[in-house]
Amino acid sequence: RGTIPPSRDQISSIKMTQLLMKNVDKSDPEYEKCARKVKEFEAEYGEDWEGTAIEYDDDCVSLPFYVINAAKGKNFRTALQWLGNKGNIKDRVNAKCESFGNVGLLYLAAVDKEYDLMTFLL
Repeated sequence: RGTIPPSRDQISSIKMTQLLMKNVDKSDPEYEKCARKVKEFEAEYGEDWEGTAIEYDDDCVSLPFYVINAAKGKNFRTALQWLGNKGNIKDRVNAKCESFGNVGLLYLAAVDKEYDLMTFLL
C-alpha cells in the first residue's frame, strides 16, 4: 500500500513554517523548532512532497498576497475594494491564502488587533 500524501492544510502549514524559518535568525530557538517540524514532515512524506497533496474538490477563493499585505500594512481600502470587487462577497470574506498557512483576512485582522476590519468581516 502506498504512502498517503499530505493534505493541502498540511502543505500550507509546512510552507508557513518554512517562511518563518527564512525570517528568523538561526540562533533563535523558534528557528530550531521550525526546522524540527520541517524535518519531521519530510521524514513522513519525503523531501519531494511538493505537488503530491490530496486534492479536494471545493470552490474556496484564493486570497491574493497583495490583499494580505494591504491588510497588514493598514491599507484597508485595498482589502475592502478586493472584497467588494466581482463575485460573491461571502466567498471572498472566507478566502484563504494557501502559501501563507491557509490564513484568512479575519485571522490577520485579529492578530494585528484591527478591530474595525474585524467588525466589517464579521
